[in-house]
Amino acid sequence: MTDTENSREKQTDDENRREDGVPESPPECHRRGCTERATFVVLERYQEETGHGAVEAEAVLCQEHAAEESPTNLADSYADYVFRVEPLEETLDMDTA
Repeated sequence: MTDTENSREKQTDDENRREDGVPESPPECHRRGCTERATFVVLERYQEETGHGAVEAEAVLCQEHAAEESPTNLADSYADYVFRVEPLEETLDMDTA
């Protein structure tokens, strides 16, 4: 899971769309070439290489790709290091409906 300029721009665009009140379609898996509906969000928070702060990398993934995820920045872990895979809220809402 990589924190790139494109992923940050996508996240900003998604947040702006939510604030504008435009209904959001179910998100698509973040993996290149995958068109499955995303059902999980994967988050990893680790120390920046320079040691001057934390980096958060987040991606929404389909079930298959979420199952393949594992921590990739353990060498840069610190007291507030986080790696987690959680179901998307939209997925939980649809399952209970």
